[in-house]
Amino acid sequence: MRKSIKSRQTSGAQAHPSGETIGIDVGDKTSRYCVLSEEGQVVEEGNLRNTEPSLKKRFGSLGRTRIALETGAQSGWISRLLEGYGHEVLVANSRELYGISQSDRKNDRNDAEKLARYARLDPELLNPIHHRSEQQQTDLCAVRARDALVRSRTLLVNNARGLAKIQGLRLPPAVTPTFGERSLAGLPMPLRAVLKPLLEQIDQLSRHIAQYDTLLEQISAARYRSETELLRSVPGVGPLTSLTYVLTLSEAQRFAHSRDVGPYLGFQPKQKQSGARDPQLGISKAGNSYLRKLLVQCAHHILGHFGTDSQLRRWGLKLAEGGGQNAKKRAIVAVARKLAVLLHRLWVSGRPYQPFFGQLDPSAMAQA
Repeated sequence: MRKSIKSRQTSGAQAHPSGETIGIDVGDKTSRYCVLSEEGQVVEEGNLRNTEPSLKKRFGSLGRTRIALETGAQSGWISRLLEGYGHEVLVANSRELYGISQSDRKNDRNDAEKLARYARLDPELLNPIHHRSEQQQTDLCAVRARDALVRSRTLLVNNARGLAKIQGLRLPPAVTPTFGERSLAGLPMPLRAVLKPLLEQIDQLSRHIAQYDTLLEQISAARYRSETELLRSVPGVGPLTSLTYVLTLSEAQRFAHSRDVGPYLGFQPKQKQSGARDPQLGISKAGNSYLRKLLVQCAHHILGHFGTDSQLRRWGLKLAEGGGQNAKKRAIVAVARKLAVLLHRLWVSGRPYQPFFGQLDPSAMAQA
């Protein structure tokens, strides 16, 4: 399979003139590191705290060196810090490092040494990922915080509905900003006293979600206006999806081909082919699960009753014909994958969306 991300410059003495290679197994509070000589011998091992002073003391004055670490919650800021010291930093994709994750002798010391040896032998074995900038990471935090509030509200709403149903009552079907207030008005006094704190919390969460919606619109307009407006030209793609797409991919130029975005977001079918046996499997679900969920929601809209006519919609509806519920589900996933590729193509080219690429819109032809 073609690499989804453009290969980095990793060969030659220019990458690490010191000749040493370092592997860092990043933990929660401390990390284990291993230094290999140019000949592949372990010349130093140790532990350090995950703080800027500790990292600067060990690596700040070191000549340019190749350093490998695994993806994780702290790999972003640590990799940016090490790159600031002038090092070549490789952030390994932990999903692909079966020699580490599936090892029978897995511990911090062995993991750090293996990372160093992979980086010394061939950096591509690490399937290195690309971390977004600090500003993009901060902006993405707002997207994730909003998602956490939405999931919390959904949990509370489902609990409130279940508790009311036990009493033979039904709460309003639509979750609006005044869902809790309207629900309280329809409850008998004893149950109202019990559910009041829960329902008030739901409305409070709705207000905070609305604040995040305003913040995300401001972020999009201030820093990513041209990109998000281009993506939002596709019917069904809204402000949240367009901003999340841009922040997740971070750079359009990361991908050599637009079709590589599908596998990057986990829309490519898994494979377990062996000899004549080649079973049909589901998608890999690798990559960012939240963006994948948003794209699937957009695909639902495109194929739904309110979707506008386009080549993508016609293609998806044809896939869903006569195949029952499973065919519809496969069509939605397929449209989501095509949409991921289409959005990248628009981003790279800078051209506006055309519902019928290469031909006239049927409505325009009728008016001609």
